[in-house]
Amino acid sequence: MTTAPVSADPPKRRAPRAAPLRTEDRGSAAASLAPRFVLSTLTLAGADFLSEPTMAPGRNIRRRPREPAWAVTLAQGCAVAATLPKHCRLSLPIDYPEAIPDDLILRLTQVLSQTDVSIERLDLEFGESSLAADTNTLCYSLAALRDAGVGLILSGLGTGTTSLTLLRDRVLAGLLTGIKLDRHLLLRDPAHIEAGHVLTRTIVQLGSDFGLVTRAEGIDSQETLAFLREIGCQEGRGSLLGKPQPAPQFISSHFQSGSSRARS
Repeated sequence: MTTAPVSADPPKRRAPRAAPLRTEDRGSAAASLAPRFVLSTLTLAGADFLSEPTMAPGRNIRRRPREPAWAVTLAQGCAVAATLPKHCRLSLPIDYPEAIPDDLILRLTQVLSQTDVSIERLDLEFGESSLAADTNTLCYSLAALRDAGVGLILSGLGTGTTSLTLLRDRVLAGLLTGIKLDRHLLLRDPAHIEAGHVLTRTIVQLGSDFGLVTRAEGIDSQETLAFLREIGCQEGRGSLLGKPQPAPQFISSHFQSGSSRARS
């Protein structure tokens, strides 16, 4: 099945149309799922979608010249979500260096229609740069996604210059449902472990006070798990809890028996 080419200059006064992704774009061969657990009970809460580059260098790099990475993530992620049990919530990283793309909602609507996935089963993760633009488009997009039932996660806390005013403003406007701590905050560097613990504890407390879901990545040791449980971090993932797997293996590992597998 071929895809009609998209004009580089669409006619004026016409709503933008996103070209449907090709079958290979919607596949999950180059993606994996990392299990995410409720830390207090160590029961499965959902999965984080981890995408990988699918194009080889050379001639093949011209196969999708106009398809942004975040759009491919949407397509692949929704295709994977369609294979998961309905109670499993999938988190998709929308990695975009600037403001949220203007056609994000349009793209998402099209992909959901193609894959028959309920929108309430998705969380979208945005970095600080994507949420920093103070524009009507940004606020409208986030509010529309929130009202539709999408989880809105501020990810990467601890990797860059974190703005507390940005966090405050987006929370007060009801445009966030959760925050995600970056694994670098949890690195067990003896010279910085105490400072990292102080920052992590503070961020988790802020999230709790704001009514947000708090998540962490990089749970690679029993000490890290114990610390996060102690300070009340709600969800997390890492090599200690489960390694990323392709979707079929993920389903086999966690849902074969008909229930989430707990870890002790």
